[in-house]
Amino acid sequence: MAEDRSDLLIGVWRLVEITNTDADGNLLPSSYGPRKMGLITFNDDHRMMVVISDGRDELPEGRAREYSSYTGRYTFDGETLRTRVDGSLPPERVGTLQTRPARIEGNRVTLTAPPVEIDGVVNYRDLTWERIA
Repeated sequence: MAEDRSDLLIGVWRLVEITNTDADGNLLPSSYGPRKMGLITFNDDHRMMVVISDGRDELPEGRAREYSSYTGRYTFDGETLRTRVDGSLPPERVGTLQTRPARIEGNRVTLTAPPVEIDGVVNYRDLTWERIA
């Protein structure tokens, strides 16, 4: 069994940036718009919750607000974050195992999300979070 390194994550983190690229590594527009906002919290009971939203007051016509949140029990071995989701919007995520490769550098952690298709293009996303508490 992998070593428990959850101590490296315990606290509150704010979203700093989301970098989207295509399969060739070319930069794409960032998920959740130009004023994205998000928080992720990890506690010492191995529970986490995350929320991310497009923070703009006004959205382009015909565009829905991007929003995502989930909560669950997590494990962290220093390289991979795994969360068994027990509450989520969208609800289809409940019961899934969310796995995120992680890189910690100082007071920041970058989590790599699974590829997702956005406007017909597969996006590869790195979410960078900064510890605030």
